Amino acid sequence: MKSTHDTPRHPIRVIAQRTGLTAATIRAWERRYQAVQPTRSEGGQRLYSDYDLERLGVLRELTEGGRSISMVASLTPQDATALLMEDRVAVTPGTSDGSTWGPAEQVEQGYARVLAFDAEGLERMLWRAVLSLGGKTFLSDVVGPLLERIGKGWVDDEVSPAQEHLGSEVVDQVLERLINVSRSPDGPSLVVTTLPGERHGLGARIFSTAAVLQGWTVKYLGTDLPVSEIVAAARGVEASAVAISVVRREHLDETQRAIIALRDQLDPSVALLIGGRAASLLAADSLPSGVWVHDGLGDLPFPPSGALT
Repeated sequence: MKSTHDTPRHPIRVIAQRTGLTAATIRAWERRYQAVQPTRSEGGQRLYSDYDLERLGVLRELTEGGRSISMVASLTPQDATALLMEDRVAVTPGTSDGSTWGPAEQVEQGYARVLAFDAEGLERMLWRAVLSLGGKTFLSDVVGPLLERIGKGWVDDEVSPAQEHLGSEVVDQVLERLINVSRSPDGPSLVVTTLPGERHGLGARIFSTAAVLQGWTVKYLGTDLPVSEIVAAARGVEASAVAISVVRREHLDETQRAIIALRDQLDPSVALLIGGRAASLLAADSLPSGVWVHDGLGDLPFPPSGALT
C-alpha cells in the first residue's frame, strides 16, 4: 500500500494558502536554502508533496518565533519539529506559583482546557507534558487518564459533544506530531488499524505512538477496515506484526470472529496483537495461537534492538 505522503500533488498556490507563506518566499527558501525540493509537472509547474507542506509549515512557525531560516532550513524534519516543540512549550505559561505540574495536575488542567474550548492551550500543555515526562509516561499517565476523565465527564453531562470532539482532536494531533518526531525507518513494520464496525481510532493512534517510541515502523491505516484489506496491507509492507484496537464493547462475538479470520489469513510468521479498552473482555481462551492480547502500553513483543524508551 503506497503512501501519498511523498506524492507531488500541490501547486505552489495551494502551499501558500495552507502555510501562510507567500509564493515568493517559498521559491526563495527553495532556491537559497533547499528547504524543499518540489518536482515539476509536464508543463513546468512546481508540485509539492504533503511532506513539503508540513515542513514549510514548521519552518514558517520557527522563523516567526525569531529563528533564522538559514539555520532552521538545514535541520532534519525530526530536529526541526523537536525545536518547534521546545519553542511552543517555552512560551506556555506555567502554574501561578511557578511549580511543575505532575501527571495528575496535567490531567486536570487538560480537562479544564477542554471545558473552556481552549484547543491551543490544551495542545501547549500536552507538549509540556511530553517534554517533562517523556513519551511513554505521557501516554500512560496523561493521555489515558485524560481521555478517561473526558469520558466520565460525558457520562456525567459535564462534557458536550463539541468539547469531547475538541479534546479528542487535539490529543490526536499531538500524538501524530509525537509519532513524526520519534519515528525510525529501520524498525520492523507494524500495521495498526481497527476491524469492521470499529470507528473509534484514537486507541489505535495511542497504540501506534507507543510502538513508534519502542522503535517500530508503524503503518497506521485508520479505522473500520475489512479483514481482507488488513491482510493485503500486511503483505504489501511485509509487516512483522498487525495490531488491532478494540474499543467498542458491543458485538464482541463479531469482533472475536473477525480476529480469528484475520489470524487464519495472515502469514503464520506475522504476530497479531490485540489492544484497546475492550480487549480484555474478549474470550482469550477461544482465540487461536499467534494472537496476543496486549494489556496497557508496556513493551510490545519482539521489540527491535535499540528500541527507544
